[in-house]
Amino acid sequence: MALAISPEHLSLAEVASGHLARYDVLKASRESLDDEPDIARFWASTAELGWLGLHLPEEFGGSGFSLEESIVVLEALGHDVAPGPFLSTIAASAVIAEYADAEVKTRLLPALADGSQSAGVGYGPGLTANADGTVSGQVRAVLDAPSADVLVLAVGADVIVVDPTAEGVEVARVSSMDTTRPLGSVTLTRHRPADGLVLPGAERTGRSLFRILASAEAVGGSFAALEMATEYAATREQFGRTIATFQAVKHHCADMLVATEATVAATWDAARSENVRDAWFGAAVAASYAGPTQLANARKNIQLHGGIGFTWEHNAHLYLRRATAMAALLKDGADPAVDVVTAYRAGEGHGARFELPDSAEEYRANARAEADTVRSLSEADRRSRLVSSGYLVPHWPRPWGRAADAVEQLVIEEEFDGIDLPELGITGWVMLTITQVGSDAQRSRWVEPMLRGEEQWCQLFSEPGAGSDAAAVRTSGKKVDGGWLVSGQKVWTSVALECQWGLATVRTDAEASKHAGVTMMAIDLSADGVEIRPLREITGDSLFNEVFFDDVFVPDSDVVGGVGEGWKVARATLGNERVSIGGGSGAIAFGVPDLVEILDRSDANGGVVRVGEIVAEAHALRLLNLRQAVRAVIGAGPGPEANVTKLIRAEHSQRITELGVDLAGVDVVTGAAEKLAHDYLFARCLTIAGGTSEIMRNTIAERILRMPRDPLVG
Repeated sequence: MALAISPEHLSLAEVASGHLARYDVLKASRESLDDEPDIARFWASTAELGWLGLHLPEEFGGSGFSLEESIVVLEALGHDVAPGPFLSTIAASAVIAEYADAEVKTRLLPALADGSQSAGVGYGPGLTANADGTVSGQVRAVLDAPSADVLVLAVGADVIVVDPTAEGVEVARVSSMDTTRPLGSVTLTRHRPADGLVLPGAERTGRSLFRILASAEAVGGSFAALEMATEYAATREQFGRTIATFQAVKHHCADMLVATEATVAATWDAARSENVRDAWFGAAVAASYAGPTQLANARKNIQLHGGIGFTWEHNAHLYLRRATAMAALLKDGADPAVDVVTAYRAGEGHGARFELPDSAEEYRANARAEADTVRSLSEADRRSRLVSSGYLVPHWPRPWGRAADAVEQLVIEEEFDGIDLPELGITGWVMLTITQVGSDAQRSRWVEPMLRGEEQWCQLFSEPGAGSDAAAVRTSGKKVDGGWLVSGQKVWTSVALECQWGLATVRTDAEASKHAGVTMMAIDLSADGVEIRPLREITGDSLFNEVFFDDVFVPDSDVVGGVGEGWKVARATLGNERVSIGGGSGAIAFGVPDLVEILDRSDANGGVVRVGEIVAEAHALRLLNLRQAVRAVIGAGPGPEANVTKLIRAEHSQRITELGVDLAGVDVVTGAAEKLAHDYLFARCLTIAGGTSEIMRNTIAERILRMPRDPLVG
């Protein structure tokens, strides 16, 4: 279960999974294809566990917890396509608990919490409030309406709670693609809601609650489809090997994981809202991911199963049916992507606040005092102060940083907000590697000058025949007295003309395997035999360079990490690079505010939905980083967020600029949108630099999903 991070939530997820397995819930889901499944025992036992009322106050029969616990349970239910009105009952009781008066809560909530009654929910259009206080109209698709004891329906900005047996109410079962849960149309004919059953202004919050809870369920279904696909790929053989070794299959599975992890982050954040009435933006972001992701994963699961996935007997189509139905319901009456843009325009484009633990206050006074001191200094003196205090790189070990743990780092980030700090970039990645694997003498020589901005470094990894395959190095080192003579060529080296040093992979043993024969060396770029030639890119700039070595002497003292240990050092540097990119480094200047501004001047059809999807993606990127930080704060261990963020960020940069170009029209090609035009062109490199998106997908599939490497490439 992915939504759980804390030990308590992980325990709840484990219990939920075990509970579903004991009742063989997936078997009941299959029975729904031919007949009404018998879930009475499962429903009763689940209610006895208190899961229908986790989010409800104890005084009304609940457990006094929050949505955070409910989403953990709903993820488990979604994973097994559980039949029954769980989602609708929890969503209904949540909005009643938030908006109804005490008498109505006392009357309705205990029965919904203990499972003696169930609810149906419909936020689709169709109902109108009449001048005499009655309600008329029809909602075409109300989840679980045919079996419900209580109906929660949207009427304009309000919500009404309806007894399906009341006068003027007609419920008719309609055909549902998802056979595990019935849909009903609800027709009201001058129905007069009973006292207290009109919840004024509750529609937006009620829809948000439904979106959050449905997104949690979709996370479970999305992961189930991914698990089915990867498990099948590991056993299905074609052309003498399992299809899990095929790159095309790996990329499908990696995309399934990446989209699901973004949904996880968005759903988790929306459920953390202290006040659900403020969760509109977060809930819309979650729903804009959840519906499409669950649907795409269900479709890809069938594709990866081939013909077997198309059979009636296979479970894959249960997930497709559920995903298709929920994607439609999540858009019924309001597209979440449109609401994302509306909320952003209204200044609500932020997620739940992350509360640091009490231990944060131990660091805050020092960080705040230091930040005040730095603000008071001239720009020329700031860097020196930041270096001497360790606040320039607080996460680095002493004496250069503060060896700050995750909590202290987040406090420093808060207190230094608004201060223009030096961007270390590639030099920082390289120097962090030196602090980790360099000798004492190397650290003494190189780290301090770098921190003070006196020297810059570049990475000399890529070669004409070794791009993302960083170990396929041909630049050679020949051993001589006191050092090495290095010859060869590097390419795509960023800012080499501005650097004094470069960290280079050099092949020092031609007979060893490609990983074992590499040594890392620090090369003085002013040394004899070094030639740097700038490469002009499609933007017209010359950020990248070719670097040639012709018998360049590198002393033994400049070998970093030991002879033959270069691949380990390179891995450390690439890891430092990707963490930095995941944290926000390397982004383009064009962002969401610019895109929304162009949208407001554009009349492009469908522009709002497309912009909403991009705004949601930008928010999800922040949330992936936040989830990573939370894991570190509570000591939960690393998750998959860091691995997927680099891929999403690079492709997001292309998607946002491509959409900007589409919406801006001729302004881009006539020079009226010069910043956008530059970033649009520059973004093409971001899915190549630092490891191509294709290689990143392979990495995600092999390291996270444990899919095997292609045996043809070793």
